[in-house]
Amino acid sequence: MCESIPPECLPASEERRASAEPAASQGLRLHLPRLPRRTVLTGLGSVFLAGCMPASAATREARAGAPARSAPRRPRPAPRRRPAYEVVSREQWGAEALKDNHDPMARITRITVHHTAEIAGMQERGDADLVLGIQNFHRNTRGWADIGYHWVIGRDGKVYEGRKLHVQGAHAGASNNIENLGISVIGDFSAALPPPAALRTLTLFLRAQQKRYGIPSTEVFGHREFKATACPGDALFGWVERFRARG
Repeated sequence: MCESIPPECLPASEERRASAEPAASQGLRLHLPRLPRRTVLTGLGSVFLAGCMPASAATREARAGAPARSAPRRPRPAPRRRPAYEVVSREQWGAEALKDNHDPMARITRITVHHTAEIAGMQERGDADLVLGIQNFHRNTRGWADIGYHWVIGRDGKVYEGRKLHVQGAHAGASNNIENLGISVIGDFSAALPPPAALRTLTLFLRAQQKRYGIPSTEVFGHREFKATACPGDALFGWVERFRARG
């Protein structure tokens, strides 16, 4: 859903910063054991004695100018391809557990694009806070099993894992949720398109889901095609129509 999210549903930013504070900043120090002086001197003596030992045959040959045996070259590992976009798991953004009042989703045959609309104070918050706030509103205020969307695309192009894929979403209304993958983009796109990073990820992610589930472009919708709503905004809905027309 893309209704207004109350500001009180957003997490306290101070608490999130404190929980993410690295251990080093909390004054922890490593204490190494101090070795006895005799142990240190004995170790140094071993080093000096090693320098006085006769050289091995291989070392003598190398000093005499004998050709050194070359070690076989190991093949270089193939460079790893960077993913087209970063996926942020539920654990990473701090999702609460799924409640029992949900329906299973056996398969996915269509996709619906949403926008979150404007969220009070969103300019001062990171996307993970906003996703957590949406889940809090859907789960704890509206009484749903979980966040309504299966995926949320952040302003910087990251993809946040929402409701699990085996669970039917709560985003298109009643029976429209059946076999319907819900993807929402953070922001209000009534007058302007999402930021370039978010729009690029939306394009790539939609194509990837189409390929994964065998979904034709004719089965990619905007929320307003199922319900009387402005979602996903005039600008983004126009983009969805062009995306669908390209096939």
